Amino acid sequence: MVLKAITISKKGTRSEFNEDASLVLPAQGIFLVSDGVGGGPSGDEASRQTVEKLYDELSGVEVSESKIIESILAANNSVFDSAQNSKHKGMACTLALLWKVEKQLHCFNVGDSRIYRVRGKLISQLTTDQIKKVKRNNKIKALVTNAIGIKQGVTAEISSWDWEEGDLLMLMSDGISDVVSDDEMYQLVSRPGLSMLDKANALIEASVNNGSLDDKTLVLAF
Repeated sequence: MVLKAITISKKGTRSEFNEDASLVLPAQGIFLVSDGVGGGPSGDEASRQTVEKLYDELSGVEVSESKIIESILAANNSVFDSAQNSKHKGMACTLALLWKVEKQLHCFNVGDSRIYRVRGKLISQLTTDQIKKVKRNNKIKALVTNAIGIKQGVTAEISSWDWEEGDLLMLMSDGISDVVSDDEMYQLVSRPGLSMLDKANALIEASVNNGSLDDKTLVLAF
């Protein structure tokens, strides 16, 4: 079964450009979100370059786990090479990539963008945030510990899950997940009478109302 998808992205006020990017290849079961690492240079360039490289590598080919790993490595090395230019030095981004094949979901995670599955009355986060919390200026800040482009070679966290018809899959940047709790997400996407586009817009609106200044990108696959 080929999933349908909706993507939506809203620029925040924290940076000059929208540093998020996304890609949907429904026929191949590929969905992904990438987010420029906050505070670093050229985050928009890093995420855009990552998505373009993954499109080049995965579009129109037979997808496999090894091909995805190879493609993520190619994207990483492309960003890393560009980051050697003084203009882009230090640029990096996250990657949350979902591959659905038959009744299996395979998640490839680098950083703290997230993948969720909503099934019945249960919402499950399928990825683990790769962060460490540090105290700066009396505030607790989450620093990403793994990212595309910070070094030659990258290892994505891979996890596998089952899929059932009726599941809703959500990929998002931390501009949403940092301020919208799992419970609030579930309540918003479970409201009766809403189209999938309405549900996507409700999640974006909630993140704005909850005070997010960051860019917000969402992919719903269903």
